[in-house]
Amino acid sequence: MTTTLAPTGLYVTPRRAPAVSVGPAYGRRRMVAAGLLFGLLATCGVVAHDVLAGSGGVPASAAGAKPAPVRVVVVAQPGDTLWAIAERFHGQIGFDRYLEALINLNDGPSIQAGQAITLP
Repeated sequence: MTTTLAPTGLYVTPRRAPAVSVGPAYGRRRMVAAGLLFGLLATCGVVAHDVLAGSGGVPASAAGAKPAPVRVVVVAQPGDTLWAIAERFHGQIGFDRYLEALINLNDGPSIQAGQAITLP
């Protein structure tokens, strides 16, 4: 160390400041902060993966799409009504439910001879 002349005319030897003790609490705070940062980064990584991969971890595709069901069409004969057609074709489905679906598919309850009737 070197001694210097102070403005007062006295020689002064500079002293170092005493070392500051950080203690065990400082280390714990650093560990908690590092853990929180790691948790945040891990969460961001998981979210980014889900967004990029899609729901369920697999990319979305049309492979699971089913083709549209094929509709059966009958031609109305003279004297036919939707009630009579429903009685003929309702099978295991309840009659009222089948008749209602038949009316909805064919735009109302009235039909004409030669009209194509779509069956539910």
